[in-house]
Amino acid sequence: MDLFKIKTAQRLERCKRQDLEGVLRLVADYLVQAGTESDPRLQHDSFVGRLRLLQPLAAVCHTWRRATLPLFYQTAACYIKELPRSNSASRDSSSALTKTSSVPDSTPHHPGYIQRTNLELITSGGHQKFVRRLAIDLVGDVSPDQPIALLAEMGFGRACWPKIKKLRVSHWHGFKPSKPTAYSAESLARFNAYLLHTLPKLTSVKYNSSDDRRFYSEFPLDGLLASTLSRLTEVKITSGLIPDMCSSAFLPRLVSLILRSPIHAGAAHLPRIFAETLEHLHIGFSSTESIWGRFYVADDAQTVHFKQLQSLVLEYSEAIDDKRSISRAQKENRLYSASDSLEPAKTSSLYSYSSDDSGRELCGGDGCRGAQVTCSRARPVFSRLQHLSIRKYPFSIARVLQHFPIDSIPHISIRDIRKGWTSLHAALVTEMTSLRVHISQQFESKREEQQYQMWVNRLFSVSSRLTSLQLQASTTLPLTLPDVTGLTRLVSLSFSMMVDLGTVPNLLSRLSHLRQLAMHVYPRVSSWSTRNLGVLEGGDYDLLAQLPPLSCSLQSLVAYIGQETDGGYARRLTVDDDSDDPLAIERELAWIMARIPSLAVFKTEEWTSRAVRACIDELMVYNSIQPYVKHLSSVELAVWKY
Repeated sequence: MDLFKIKTAQRLERCKRQDLEGVLRLVADYLVQAGTESDPRLQHDSFVGRLRLLQPLAAVCHTWRRATLPLFYQTAACYIKELPRSNSASRDSSSALTKTSSVPDSTPHHPGYIQRTNLELITSGGHQKFVRRLAIDLVGDVSPDQPIALLAEMGFGRACWPKIKKLRVSHWHGFKPSKPTAYSAESLARFNAYLLHTLPKLTSVKYNSSDDRRFYSEFPLDGLLASTLSRLTEVKITSGLIPDMCSSAFLPRLVSLILRSPIHAGAAHLPRIFAETLEHLHIGFSSTESIWGRFYVADDAQTVHFKQLQSLVLEYSEAIDDKRSISRAQKENRLYSASDSLEPAKTSSLYSYSSDDSGRELCGGDGCRGAQVTCSRARPVFSRLQHLSIRKYPFSIARVLQHFPIDSIPHISIRDIRKGWTSLHAALVTEMTSLRVHISQQFESKREEQQYQMWVNRLFSVSSRLTSLQLQASTTLPLTLPDVTGLTRLVSLSFSMMVDLGTVPNLLSRLSHLRQLAMHVYPRVSSWSTRNLGVLEGGDYDLLAQLPPLSCSLQSLVAYIGQETDGGYARRLTVDDDSDDPLAIERELAWIMARIPSLAVFKTEEWTSRAVRACIDELMVYNSIQPYVKHLSSVELAVWKY
């Protein structure tokens, strides 16, 4: 029995230790990987720099070391940065800094450059079994020969790398006023050949260099891609050049393709044979015609059908090297502006066809007709699509949406648009279940901003299937939420714009399923006092106990005001404000929270968090209302960065 207890205790201790190591691995992996996929500002960060963040964690104790070191060695990283040629002092100081690091510095052997890598640590310690990725990060005027020289110097080609399946190449050339250097085709060929020879099990290629068009005449990794396409499962390319992936390319295993490259007029279509396996696709287009030309051909037998595709991102950009692009864009703009007045129910879609004189059915929409694409029968090509994102499209969004079964796509995001939102009629939005609309540019006039307010009013007024709605726009006036709402199914609602706080209580009382609300509160005035004259004035807190709850479903409330102070409760209202209360907005927030018994978390910036806490403490003093606001004592007040 005692032996059983001992073994049980040992197993429990082992589980606890394993759980701790698992948490540590997650934390360490976050430090290395966080934001590198989605945040462009972090795309230029080197892996070597991020790996340094793991070193203090590994020094804590043996358990921490065992959890973090495999992640430290998971990436074989090379970093080469050009130093200013005319500033020797800066070069020397940088060299001295890197010499003290446990990530070796090869600068003394290569004057004019900083070179850092963890390859020597990996090979000397026999840690090749941990390595899953090769990361090459270049900054400045660095030719393809230089990373090859560094890899060869560290013995990369002589070692065995049985588990490297991922390659990341990042080159930020910088902003050079002088004429850029053109790297030779021979050095580029050597670079591709070296990678192909040393990475025989490559399945993932990521390349990031948006300004490489000034330095190369062809996509820098064309040779590597051409030789590995048949086994690649992931390709992510951000480049000023288009990779050579012709329509006949064979990619039977490709699962994820992100291609952020400029669009040439008459560029080859996407490879068609990989469509059976693709799950994530991010591709550019320059008009509705150019989208559907990639997905359809005249012969229906060759039309691709994305049976596995779950996420599709269509990103608009003007076609380059096309003298007609400007005139075509102007023509499309006139066409789409005129079409904004059309009701979406009157537009055609992939699922409503019309027959031509020959008896064959045409795909619906101006995009298919413009490309003269025909189909023999109505068959959806995006049958499993879960996420649809349309970015930077300057014309009528309805012209793109009409090609999708929007009533069966759970998440639709429309980002970085200008005037295309005007075609999102309420009747069209009612068919969606999740929608994000991001208007990137400032409104050109007060009239346009008022049009947006009217659009929001119509959006909220009609009955809809929406369960999640995110609205983001740069407004100068606070957004007023309408009194009538048909969005009764909303579970999550987010406003990344200034909202009139006085209109929020009525909204909450009508959204019985809402669990999450995030908003940017207009900091100066609220219409609450004028809309509710005589309510809760003069400290009549007893009335608060008699008011009905605003919501019994809301669990998380985010209210960002964004007004910083010097630390005290300083007056932050301007002289033209009607209220004499410096905490009017915070007190109003506290009263709203008091009428939400289901509330569990309130997030805001630090100043507002302290001010709202003070207002809640004032409410809790009154014994007569304590039974009705007791939930406030357990609400978590968290600081949140907007």
